[in-house]
Amino acid sequence: MSNPQSSFTNLHIHTPYSFSAFSSVEQAVQLAKKEGVTALGISDFDTIDGYPEFAQACKAASVYPCFGIETMALSVEDQERGRRWNDPGNPGRIYFCAKGLTFPSNLSQSVRNLLRQKHEAMQAQIREMVSRVNHHLDAVGLAEYQGKSLRLDYELIRSTMTEGTVREHHLVKSLQKRIAEVETSPDEREELLRGLYGGTESKVDVSDSVALQDELRANLLKAGKPAFVPEDTLGYLSFEAARDLIVDMGGIPCYPILADGTKGEPTEIEADPDRLAEELLERKVYCVEFIPARNDIDVLRSYVRALHARGVPALCGTEHNTPALEPMAPACKGGVPFDEEMKDIFWEGACVIAGHQRMKSLGQDGFIGSSKPDTLAARVTRFREIGEREILNVVGAH
Repeated sequence: MSNPQSSFTNLHIHTPYSFSAFSSVEQAVQLAKKEGVTALGISDFDTIDGYPEFAQACKAASVYPCFGIETMALSVEDQERGRRWNDPGNPGRIYFCAKGLTFPSNLSQSVRNLLRQKHEAMQAQIREMVSRVNHHLDAVGLAEYQGKSLRLDYELIRSTMTEGTVREHHLVKSLQKRIAEVETSPDEREELLRGLYGGTESKVDVSDSVALQDELRANLLKAGKPAFVPEDTLGYLSFEAARDLIVDMGGIPCYPILADGTKGEPTEIEADPDRLAEELLERKVYCVEFIPARNDIDVLRSYVRALHARGVPALCGTEHNTPALEPMAPACKGGVPFDEEMKDIFWEGACVIAGHQRMKSLGQDGFIGSSKPDTLAARVTRFREIGEREILNVVGAH
């Protein structure tokens, strides 16, 4: 690989250890390899359980593994004021990522306990959603349809569809499968959904399982819908607590920027790229990432440049936490490819993460908390050099 910057990096995918489009970790890694992704990052919700399998699959495929998690924070103040971060439907709720964790993991017991507490709170919320879906099915007379039960079973979903963590997507996938098993005519299927949605007509092709799952989720599980369950604050940290937790884990706090990722209109806090950059730096967050498939390339470029100009490394990923099996090589909305500037910046970001992982594995200072009195930009340069060597050693470049 004479020009490593021309390769793809993807530092944000979910696996079956949370919810993903992949049937296995192995499938995710093999697809990444096939599409020319040289550095791949696992980012499951509040769990590191998939790390051993991910590390083994990446080693076999000569793909550089980047270890991370995704978690959620909650700003009660912003929630009360109606200010949105990177969750357009929920003011105050903040998606947060840890990047550059080491494997084998060296997490303290207190960190493990906190992750378990968050996991248990989230699963309690999901269990209540299952209960409310079943109550709704009873209320509309659809608990059974033509002799088939449509009721959900948390334990059955957990044991047959997950690696231990049940999420909203699993519930609607299970319900969609149960609906598909009922032998009905197209008219009967539409009547079933109309009853399920309280009289609202389905607007999707019911044979499209992905589209139907999305519609079921929007009509049953979201705010104001029959099975919506508000967040338990035990499952959410404050912005500062989430950032500090990630630092305690030895990782780099990373803020995922939505930008124009919903209806083409940024949220209140993300509306101005320069102001967002200053806000994150003030809050001691020195890394950002994008899921570019959501973004117009010109909008993406404006945000990336605003952060990069301040020395903040930028990453990109594909997420894959919906049922659709999209490409592994990141691109902008409509499949528009990155220009060379964007590709190099995302390569640089991946190298910084790899360099951080390397130094932390040696028990030395990482990108965050460095004892050297250098600027953020100088640290990016230094860790890029370290990480580039690490990635190229793994992928076999010379």
